[in-house]
Amino acid sequence: MSIKAVHYWEEFYMNKLLDRFDPFMFVVGILSIFVAVISLRNPLATFSAVVVIAAITAILSGIYKLTVLRGALENSGWVVFNAVVDIIIGILMLFNGKFGILFVAISFAIMFLMDSIISLWLSNIIKLVNEKYFMVDVILSVIGIILGVLLLIYPAFSILSIYYLVGLFFMITGISAIIHSI
Repeated sequence: MSIKAVHYWEEFYMNKLLDRFDPFMFVVGILSIFVAVISLRNPLATFSAVVVIAAITAILSGIYKLTVLRGALENSGWVVFNAVVDIIIGILMLFNGKFGILFVAISFAIMFLMDSIISLWLSNIIKLVNEKYFMVDVILSVIGIILGVLLLIYPAFSILSIYYLVGLFFMITGISAIIHSI
């Protein structure tokens, strides 16, 4: 079969798929919007779920480093140390709610701050290409740095930001899934 024929059948199949109602995507869309509403109405439960997911991710990351990476490296002392720290932090986050909430809130603030600092640093490269984009990038980076510092000083802002972003993500995903299902 030629490439044109394969392309024709792919296009034919996609058109057939898109021309009919997709009940699975419709249900996914409804459920996503439902999760969005729940997360926006219950910020503490949403943030607690984020903490649990982050804790499990840290534990699994530590186990991966111990089992896979350690064997692949000659000098694995730092990998083992980092893996143990990941596992300890994950366990603390799972079993000490206050630690988990504070750890995620501060981590989010540091990530926000570091991304803004790096963006400000990279704006020098943008300056070579376009002066307008450079100014926009500098302004947004400075705003990001200020917000990052505020998130570090007031971790409650970080907690509120995370639950809002999770709710917004599920709302957009749900609307998109419903549109694609029809």
